[in-house]
Amino acid sequence: MNERIERSGGCLRIWERHPGRECRPPFESQPTHSSPTGRSLPVTPTRSPQGPEVPAATPVRPPLKLGPLQLGPLTLESPVLAAPIAGFTDLVFRSIVREHGGCGLIFTEMVSAGGWIVGNIPPERLRGVAEEERPLGVQLWDREPAMVEEAARRLVDLGVSLIDLNFGCPKKRIMGKQGAGAKLMRDPSSVGRMVEATVRGAGSVPVTAKMRLGPSCDSLTAPAVALAAESAGAVAVTVHGRTAKDSYAVQVNFDRLAEVVNTVSIPVIANGDIDGPLAAINMFERTGAAGVMVARAALSRPWIFRDIALALRGEPVPPPPTLAEQRAQLLRHHGRLVTAQGDPWGTVLMRKFACRYLSGVPGAREFRAAISRAADAKDFRAIVDALFPADAPEFAEATADGSPVITNQPALEETCGG
Repeated sequence: MNERIERSGGCLRIWERHPGRECRPPFESQPTHSSPTGRSLPVTPTRSPQGPEVPAATPVRPPLKLGPLQLGPLTLESPVLAAPIAGFTDLVFRSIVREHGGCGLIFTEMVSAGGWIVGNIPPERLRGVAEEERPLGVQLWDREPAMVEEAARRLVDLGVSLIDLNFGCPKKRIMGKQGAGAKLMRDPSSVGRMVEATVRGAGSVPVTAKMRLGPSCDSLTAPAVALAAESAGAVAVTVHGRTAKDSYAVQVNFDRLAEVVNTVSIPVIANGDIDGPLAAINMFERTGAAGVMVARAALSRPWIFRDIALALRGEPVPPPPTLAEQRAQLLRHHGRLVTAQGDPWGTVLMRKFACRYLSGVPGAREFRAAISRAADAKDFRAIVDALFPADAPEFAEATADGSPVITNQPALEETCGG
């Protein structure tokens, strides 16, 4: 769900945008507007980098008083986590997220435990992990306990902060041919054996599990799977509020997430549709979760963790970076990938990231169409110089957080993420 704010006769109208349905105005307000949970949030006009003044919610309100998030022996200063997303959360992207701040824990892309162990070659997805800033989590996937146990031992040698197991990937290649990911949620005992083996290999490094509500709406096994993970030694679970068969058009089920929270005694981290501070606050208040995990929204707005962390503390949320700042970040991101991977491969890898810049900005489609075909670093820079807007064009829509409504974004259908 996205939200759009309009002025009408001195009032603010907040419209909820539901996939596949027209916007509907759920309520109106005078000087303030209500959060999805009914709490009053003052509206402070700010200048969006995409246009003129846009009402941005500045949550000056009693903080939720969540404090640090404790995951076994690991203390996270922020309860806002970054999801592992296949094909995106590489070393360079993680460095961009860290620069903006607010992220309590960030993960690598998920790693095939068996592919690593049988191949006896450190996977590309672990590039730079040994030297990277901490805390850092690594997510493993497999269906064989022996594979995750050995992979966990190797990750301990790399000094990772936390090891997560993937029981939520809905892709056919993972669920079908490999019999892993969300398919394992059909049998909570199998999940328990996987977690137990990982805990053995991990030693003092905490182990968590990430899952969905279940394989399908007819099999909502998350409470049982979470209990199995807890009994096997997991220090927390992350639950995406959809089933493996649900598309992103299906709204997150808050009641089912709350059911998992009430089933286990370990922290539950809620995931799904968290696209800004209001959505995060809504998730905390409606589910009772101990933390939230952000996925797709971070790909176009890596500063979202900073914004959510500030809002949770009741502090003002600053406006998003200007277009000039986003352009500088785009070029910095590209430069780091080229340095790490060489050219043209670094440019090829950057295409998918570049296509997520300029969300909601008029003319962005032309930029994305061109940048997705950039051949090398020289070509990439020429496209940015020609098509990345230097001035702030008229901006029509914003979320209740003052951030742009994300439109025409490349889908994540070929990735495993939140």
